[in-house]
Amino acid sequence: MRSKILPSYCVNGRSLQAIDGVIVHYFSGKNVDVEKQFDLDVCRNLFMDLNRPKAAREWYMQADRWPDERMYASAHLMIGRDGETWKLVEYGIEAYHAGASILNGRNGCNRFTLGIELMGTQDSGFTRKQYEELAGILIDLQDEHQFPIENIAGHDTVRWASIQAGGTDKRPKYDPSGRKDGKGDNFDWSYLWSLMA
Repeated sequence: MRSKILPSYCVNGRSLQAIDGVIVHYFSGKNVDVEKQFDLDVCRNLFMDLNRPKAAREWYMQADRWPDERMYASAHLMIGRDGETWKLVEYGIEAYHAGASILNGRNGCNRFTLGIELMGTQDSGFTRKQYEELAGILIDLQDEHQFPIENIAGHDTVRWASIQAGGTDKRPKYDPSGRKDGKGDNFDWSYLWSLMA
């Protein structure tokens, strides 16, 4: 795992209450550099620009079609298509990864979970190397922090739970399954669980 910590403006500076689970996401640069959409440098630079107002962006999202305000997005880890993993945010710090979310009845997943981004899109699926790397990381995190496997979920699932509970942010998320309710086939949870058994 390579340390590629994002600048301090990409996080809120608060400490995590605990590490009680993990939220799995997908992320890519397809909207800013389709030829290098899964390049880790492109994606890290995109995270930095997502956390800047338009006038301060250095690489991406400077055109009129993009919002002027910062968009608050970050994650603790990013796993490339070949399994290479970059740490973007230290484990003890909150990242902007889950937004409005509920995990097993508990609100505000950013406060108590880590966010892991797999390089992928709604349609790409994920590689064997990504599943293997993710499984190894999750096993290590469970061993260290003693959270149950039920506290590993997709962003789509925890956002859908918030929407169903009447949350004010009604924007669905599709990562990693490809469907807002977490029941798509973009992500193979059964395969992940088999790797962790």
